[in-house]
Amino acid sequence: WLVPLTHLFKYHAFEFGPRYAAATGESLIAGYARMPGPRGWALWLLLVGTVAQGIGVLAAVVGIAAAVLSTFIGHAPFAGFYIALVISTVLLFLLLGGYGWLDFLNKIMMTVLFLVTVMVFIPASPGPNAFKHFVMPSVPAGSIVVIAAILGWMPTGIDVSIWHSLWTLEKHPELASVETSQRRWEIFRIALMDMRVGYLLSFVVASVFFLLAGMHLHGTGDAIDGAGFASSLAKIYTDNIGAWMYYVFMIAAFTAMYSTVYAVMDGFSRSFAETVSTLFPKVRAKWQTKLYWSFVLFTAAFAFLTLVVLKGKNPVTVVLDVAFLSLCVAPLYCGLNYICVTRLIKDERFRPGTLARLLALAGIIVVGLGTLVCAASKFGLLK
Repeated sequence: WLVPLTHLFKYHAFEFGPRYAAATGESLIAGYARMPGPRGWALWLLLVGTVAQGIGVLAAVVGIAAAVLSTFIGHAPFAGFYIALVISTVLLFLLLGGYGWLDFLNKIMMTVLFLVTVMVFIPASPGPNAFKHFVMPSVPAGSIVVIAAILGWMPTGIDVSIWHSLWTLEKHPELASVETSQRRWEIFRIALMDMRVGYLLSFVVASVFFLLAGMHLHGTGDAIDGAGFASSLAKIYTDNIGAWMYYVFMIAAFTAMYSTVYAVMDGFSRSFAETVSTLFPKVRAKWQTKLYWSFVLFTAAFAFLTLVVLKGKNPVTVVLDVAFLSLCVAPLYCGLNYICVTRLIKDERFRPGTLARLLALAGIIVVGLGTLVCAASKFGLLK
C-alpha cells in the first residue's frame, strides 16, 4: 500500500522541478533564494541537507552496486575493489559524458528492468486477493524503519526534484533566453511528458517488484543481508523463467544501481555548486565548476572510506539509515517546491491547477506526518 501512496502524494513535488525550470528558465534553487523571510535561509538549509545527504546517500548506493557486482563476478583481488571500481568508473563517465550519459543510462536501466520484471510477473501473477494490500494499510510490528525508508526513497528522494530542474535547464539551454511563450510552452510540455513517463514506469516496476517479492520471499525465512541480497532477489526470476535469467537480472540490477550512483554523484554536486554560487554570486563565474568537482571528489572519497570502515555491514541496513535522513528533509523540500510553482511562476498557464495544488498540499501533510511518526518511533518516543 505504500507504493501507490508514495507515488501519488510525492508526484507533484517531483513534477514541480521540471515545471518550474521550464516555466521560468531557472532552477528551483533560484526559487529557493526568493523565499520570504531572512535572506537565503532556504538555501542554507538546502546546503546543509545536501552535504549531510551527499555523503550518506552516495555510500549507500555505491555499497549496493558493489554488492551486486561482487555477487555476480565473485572474488575480488583486494578488499574494497568493487567499491573502488564503481566509484572510479562513474567519475570517468562524469568527466567524459555529462548529462547525455546520465540520460542514456537511465533509459537503458528502466527499459531492461521493466521488460525483465514484466516477463517474470505475467506467468506468476498473484491472485486478486494480493492486490487488496495496495489499498488496505497495515503496519506490522517492527516495520516502521522499513516504512520510513519507503517514504524517504520511494520512488526516490525529493532532492531529485531540484536536480531535475537543473537537468531540464541543461537539456534545454534555450530556456534561459527564449522569448516566445509558444516555444517555452512546447519545451514545458516535453519536459513534463518525459518526467511523467519515467514516473509511471517507476510505479509499474515498483508495484510488480513488490508483489513478486511478497509472493516469493514472504514466509520463507530467507534473510536478505550482505552481498547475497541480490542473489535472493534474482532467485525470484530464475525460479519462474530459468537459470539463464540470473544473468539478465544481475546485469539489469547493476545497471540500475550504477546509473543511480551516477545520478547521485552528479545531482548532489550540481546542487551544492549551484547553491553556493547563488548564495555568493561573485564566485559563480570563477568557482562554480571547481565547486562541483570538489564536492564530487569529496563525497566519492568519503563514501569509499565509509564503506571500507563498515565492511561487512548489511548494505540494506545502510540504505534504511540513509533513507530516514532523506525522509527528514522531504517535507521541507515539498513545501518549498509548492511555494515556487504557485507564487513565483508569473504566467498562469504554467502554474499547477486546483486539483494538483490540493494533491500537493495533501502530499506535504502525508510526508510530514509520516516523518514525525517515523522519527518518534526511531527515537523511542512511540511504543
